Amino acid sequence: MVVSDEYIQSLFAGTNFGAPVNGSIDAQRDLIAKNLRNQVAGYWSGHTIYQIMVNGGFLHDAKSSEDKRLTALGVAFLQDRQRSGGEE
Repeated sequence: MVVSDEYIQSLFAGTNFGAPVNGSIDAQRDLIAKNLRNQVAGYWSGHTIYQIMVNGGFLHDAKSSEDKRLTALGVAFLQDRQRSGGEE
């Protein structure tokens, strides 16, 4: 596991993505993975999940008109989710 459960929990502290996400580390990991893929593909993510990705060290911040790039941690996180059978 590239990122600990405690780290994921700390990133989501004080947020509310609804009961299915709030109560599940796997769902939180899946939400990060899905939105990382969306950002790299040029799609928009909401402010809160975007801040989680940037502040968590997964994604380089960039203006909305610029291409988004994963950090080394973001690449490793996505690879780990694919290996573990997480969000595809």
